[in-house]
Amino acid sequence: MSIAIPIQEPVFAFTSGETFDQFCTAQPSELAGLLRRIFAGVRLDPDTQLYLTNFPTWLTAVAIVEDMAPDTAVIVPILVRMAEACPRLELRIISTAMDLTALNELVEEDMDLEEDLDDLDLPLVLFFDEEWNQQARWGPRPAAAEKRLADWLAAHPEYEELLDSDAEDDSPELTRLLEQLIHQMRFWYNDDLTAACVGEIREILETMEPNE
Repeated sequence: MSIAIPIQEPVFAFTSGETFDQFCTAQPSELAGLLRRIFAGVRLDPDTQLYLTNFPTWLTAVAIVEDMAPDTAVIVPILVRMAEACPRLELRIISTAMDLTALNELVEEDMDLEEDLDDLDLPLVLFFDEEWNQQARWGPRPAAAEKRLADWLAAHPEYEELLDSDAEDDSPELTRLLEQLIHQMRFWYNDDLTAACVGEIREILETMEPNE
């Protein structure tokens, strides 16, 4: 007679996520290459690198992302670079195509990942302490990016119209606009939005440092 071993939900919620390499491998080759190129170009300023290296608290972060989304392409590599620089921060990536049941048990009561998923702005990063208590959330992008994205969408209303259409997967025009938006976002982030993103996440980490 076999003995059922209970699954530890918090650990399962984390380990069901993917590392950056696993996430890239699961993507179409073109997107995987893009993610790796953007990651290779992400640089942290020396002060932030020192801060992350010496960060005193053990944390787990889970990034919920939507595949093939422009924000995913630019935000995920930044998150991975920060986690790489921080020995006490572990990061996993969970796609909306995955089972979110275990993770849903950990999030705060004001959020239901399964019922509210279509209404969430992604990427969404959730931070947990050693006891799997949610400490903070961040996303989908730095505040400084909002107006630039809104202006681009206003200038290209057909992008959101095609996203909402039933034929979006077969639309060469949507593919063209998606590539154009990612190119534009890479320019923004290379300019100053990577620093803005890093700064906002650092502010969150600072709130989770132990009191002296």
